Amino acid sequence: MADLHEQLQSGLADRYRIERELGAGGMATVYLADDLRHGRRVAIKLLHPELSAVLGPERFLAEIKTTAGLQHPHILPLFDSGAADGLLFYVMPYVEGETLRRRLQQEHQLPIADVVRLATQVADALEYAHGHGIVHRDIKPENILLGYPSRDRGAASVGHALVADFGIALAVQQAGGHRLTQTGLSLGTPQYMAPEQAMGEKTIDARADVYALGAVIYEMLAGEPPFTGPTAQAIVAKVITERPRPLHELRETVPSHVASAVHAALQKLPADRPASAAEFGRLLSAGERTRELPAAPARPRGRLVAAIWAAGLVTLALAAGGGYLLGRRSGAAPGSTAPPSRLAILAPSLGGTGAASIHRQLALTPDGSGIVFVAITPAGINALAFQRLDAAEPVTIQGGARMLDPQISPDGRWLVVNGDPTNAGTFRLPLRGGSLTVLPSAVDSRYSGWTSDGAMWFTPTVNLGLQRLAPDGRITRPFADRTAGLRLQQVLDGDRLALMVRATVGAASGPLLAFDLRSGVETPLVDVPVVEARYAAGHLIYVGPDGVLWAVPLDPVHARLTGSPVQIATGVSVTGTGQAQLAASPNGTVAYIPEEPRSLVFADRSGAFRPATGERRSFHAPKFSPDGRRLSVDFTGGDGRDVWILSLGQGTLSRATFDRDGHDATWAPDGRSLTYTSFKSGTFGIYRVRPGADTPAESLLASPALGYTGQWLPDGSGLVTVGNSLRPGSGPDIALVRNGGRGPVEPVIANPLQTQYPALSPDGRWLAYVSDQSGGQQVFLRPLAATGEEIQVSQQGGSEPVWGPNGRELFYRGTTGSRLELMVAELRLAPELEVVSRRALFPIDEIAGTTPHANFDISPDGKTFAMVRRSPATRIVVLQNLPELVHHLREASPAIQ
Repeated sequence: MADLHEQLQSGLADRYRIERELGAGGMATVYLADDLRHGRRVAIKLLHPELSAVLGPERFLAEIKTTAGLQHPHILPLFDSGAADGLLFYVMPYVEGETLRRRLQQEHQLPIADVVRLATQVADALEYAHGHGIVHRDIKPENILLGYPSRDRGAASVGHALVADFGIALAVQQAGGHRLTQTGLSLGTPQYMAPEQAMGEKTIDARADVYALGAVIYEMLAGEPPFTGPTAQAIVAKVITERPRPLHELRETVPSHVASAVHAALQKLPADRPASAAEFGRLLSAGERTRELPAAPARPRGRLVAAIWAAGLVTLALAAGGGYLLGRRSGAAPGSTAPPSRLAILAPSLGGTGAASIHRQLALTPDGSGIVFVAITPAGINALAFQRLDAAEPVTIQGGARMLDPQISPDGRWLVVNGDPTNAGTFRLPLRGGSLTVLPSAVDSRYSGWTSDGAMWFTPTVNLGLQRLAPDGRITRPFADRTAGLRLQQVLDGDRLALMVRATVGAASGPLLAFDLRSGVETPLVDVPVVEARYAAGHLIYVGPDGVLWAVPLDPVHARLTGSPVQIATGVSVTGTGQAQLAASPNGTVAYIPEEPRSLVFADRSGAFRPATGERRSFHAPKFSPDGRRLSVDFTGGDGRDVWILSLGQGTLSRATFDRDGHDATWAPDGRSLTYTSFKSGTFGIYRVRPGADTPAESLLASPALGYTGQWLPDGSGLVTVGNSLRPGSGPDIALVRNGGRGPVEPVIANPLQTQYPALSPDGRWLAYVSDQSGGQQVFLRPLAATGEEIQVSQQGGSEPVWGPNGRELFYRGTTGSRLELMVAELRLAPELEVVSRRALFPIDEIAGTTPHANFDISPDGKTFAMVRRSPATRIVVLQNLPELVHHLREASPAIQ
């Protein structure tokens, strides 16, 4: 602190004389100083150095200016702000008096008349600020001062409230953006956070300040905040799920109209609180009675407690979102005994940044009582955790390190999981933790289900068709030829029908059908594109590529829908490879991870990141144009998924395709056209479009043998791509599409191994790719021509190779110890193929991957990487009593029959 004092004094010596430190908080240290220009004493708040480094001066100072114009007798004004030797500060009047916090520490409970007077003054200040479009976001006793600014306003007068730090929390959040999550600092104080603020809602309005003021008043009256606990996480959990004790139980003398006003302000739903700070102030001071409080909602099975980790910013725990219970409507569904609920209960992270983006991340126990989810630990490795819905904390699963894609057996005793790239294979693991059992290499847990005889059915991601793993370990393929391209979703009770999605390699979705495991007969169920589907409590639920979750009654015996679909959720996280983060149990409990929009970023070779655009979308497959002036990328919008072009000079996004299913674009060698993939014809196809031209896209080739757009040969004569089952028993394969991309599709590497991620050297002579021939995924290199040696480039697992523009560097996703890193291999191509060196450039734990191609690119000058930074999944939403929820939604929408 002495160093900071000296640094601040040195940077402000011509304007302020620093006298002493007054105190320190979560964001800043406060100093008493003399304003040399104006002859007055001031308080200088110096943001902590790590926070200053994250924010940067320009954005923070621009944001804080919006609060400088606030002039109100109960608002502490902002005198000055700026940067001194890289440290951000702002200046306010020095108040001779005390904070409300100090007075509460001395008296614990304040006289009721003082409470009402102070509260109405604060409410008046809030109403004024809200009228100017500014929400405080951090109302607490520490930010309420009692007295007048010394020397400027006359003698101090205890009892006159002054609200400090208006707009500071918002300015920090707006300036820091997603980078705040790297600091470990927190904005907001859990005892006074509104539920929507604790949930990390993007839009926070004036009613969050009304809630916070209600919590402060509660503490002034009762001697403690409405919710307390041993940790910040425990407090936020109570904010989300519990109701405060009635004030009259803690202090009988509190007038009923004051107690009613405070409890109205503390309602979970913003709509149930006073509509404005002014209305709240009137209810407190005028003796008006508030409207009747809603009855406490019935709890779903048992006591549901939010499990939260202190890994977040802004909400202190980003985990606890969405905990609102749907109230019971009239006309409950026949036979139902409990109302439906919709709660967000925990964060799929154990202090890390979120789970691997191309894998399944959660599974529900058969009885719906608990969730298994994939997390990333602070060390940066995958881990499995288990959260009971009636427990306060999750537990890590012994043996679950480096595991992905959990599926739970019907008896709830076992997990089947895939290892991550550093621990390749599929394993069986006791749900309570223990030793791993290795399963045959062909097994894939991602698309699997069980029958009552203990057999496990699965479809590998290589699209080789439905397979059966018998209890004795033998694998058979009873419908091999008829099920290629099908993805198993679930085996229904009775062991006869299975839910399947028809989607070829490279496709994230397709039509949903019921498949008869005895006869092989297919029955269409849903014709629109489906990513993932489950059957639960008499209903088929399914997610489309847009992340919308639907439910429709299903007769599982006759494979027949018996009603119309009802939309039950939006924003379900969907990976680019065909996994929706969705789970369901037979009793009607459904869980999903909401989509957190990604950001498109640029990075230099040192790992310094900067935003490529302010847009936050489900970005995928960024590619630099040959001249380095544009970047193609695809993402899903309101009307489907298409390719867009980012102008690097103008910073604007323009649409390049209009298929509602355009993705995986690659630039032609001359940079004049884009080639991309679409299923608009009903078959995997590649198309070519000239951005900005008023001509329709040209169809080059449609073939179920294709799995990816590919990369052009330097002369434009063909594409190197991913194929599907180009030879019996092979796939995915590396293929060549000659004749200017019109075909035929010729195998380059086609064998029973998984071979994908093709990357062609700038001169077109060398082919990099990923294969599991050595046990796990590794990057290999060989001549594109059929003859020549093959060498292994990566050593500790690798994927997504991308060539550097000089043709002597190969970049790829790899690991060093437990960290995901962007690796670079220096190559010698003559007189013989050789890896000269390998080194890590920078960590990429937060960078989203994909398959079967790279999800990053390097600029033509070799200086800049375009990458997709995933936003960490911050909560898991749990829906309980699915039939009743569907019934309520139908009742609320008469058009749904």
